[in-house]
Amino acid sequence: MRSDFGESKFPERLVARFLLEYYSIWEKYFPGLNKRAHWHVIFLARTSGTAGISSRGLHRTLYGSYGTDIRTCIERVKDCHRDGFVKVFDASNQECAPSAGCLVGPTDVLWECFDAHCRETIEAICAAAGGDAARPRLAVHDETAISEIYRFFGACDQKWRETSEQVVRQRGLTPAYRDDAMDHLVTYQYWAIVMLLWSASPFGTDHGGPTALVVDEIISRMWDRLRLGHLAIKERVANLIRWGFFAEETIKKHKAVSLTPQAGAAISSGLAEIMPLLADLRDRLVPERGTISAHIA
Repeated sequence: MRSDFGESKFPERLVARFLLEYYSIWEKYFPGLNKRAHWHVIFLARTSGTAGISSRGLHRTLYGSYGTDIRTCIERVKDCHRDGFVKVFDASNQECAPSAGCLVGPTDVLWECFDAHCRETIEAICAAAGGDAARPRLAVHDETAISEIYRFFGACDQKWRETSEQVVRQRGLTPAYRDDAMDHLVTYQYWAIVMLLWSASPFGTDHGGPTALVVDEIISRMWDRLRLGHLAIKERVANLIRWGFFAEETIKKHKAVSLTPQAGAAISSGLAEIMPLLADLRDRLVPERGTISAHIA
């Protein structure tokens, strides 16, 4: 995928390819930890040092971003702990079970995997934002670099939230249904399913042919990325129809869906607005490489 970055003159497509590439990098080093809360736990544990970060501090971050309750926060810590990426201890530095009062810190495995993930991420940033996939000379253990990457993806989350709100408001849902939709749409699972349809639509590709996807194909293609069963995918597709992202179609008597024009336009606009942020991130991480390519300026 990374070799395709320079072939597109559309900033929204470059950003989409980068984001999809990034989540593939993440899955490579942190398999199965594909929820946004997992991402925050890993990043914050990595930057916490030997002192660790309190589970309540994690909860404040997750609650502020996604409305995550403390029980779910602890479950995400348990997931990362189970896979050996974080250690859990109390105020006296004794190992303990994940709880509302524990501290969470990085393990040696996390350090190794996280820094390897950072190296590949910075290479992907250079390829997408600068057209140069050469290995950057930045030390990936630089705390400033990690903070910049964390900040960038926080901005991406906020842009996706704004895009989702725009699409849902056009649907004319009641405030209660709108709030319920937003609680779900901010998750990675919904983003991944929507981006699959966006990438197959005229907004995401110049390739001809049908732009709708059979639901069974969506289920098959999302299994490796999301580890969700067919009923869970069908539920999410039905919700995306209800919320104005997808339109129902039929392909050879099979239920299919396509991206609605309203959703496609909103997503494209939101992705394009991320391009300057990605270019700025590249300049902050690898300043010696100079200005970005003219076609994305």
